[in-house]
Amino acid sequence: MRNKVEVAELLGVLETIRNEQYPDIPAELIRDIVSAEYENQDNPVEGHRNAKKAIDDYLRTAVVVSDREE
Repeated sequence: MRNKVEVAELLGVLETIRNEQYPDIPAELIRDIVSAEYENQDNPVEGHRNAKKAIDDYLRTAVVVSDREE
C-alpha cells in the first residue's frame, strides 16, 4: 500500500508534468484522481469509479473549443 508521503511525492511529480506540459488541466483534477485511487486501495473498482467520476465531472464543465471555432 502507498503511504501519504509517497502520494505527496507522486502529486509533486504529476504537478510538475501538468504545469509544464498540460497547463490547461486543472491541478485539482489530478489531485482528485490520485485521491480517489489512494483512498480506495482496498477496492480498486471503487477507486476507478471515483476517478472516472472526477474526470466526467470536469469534462461536463469544461469549455471545449473546436478547430472550426479557432
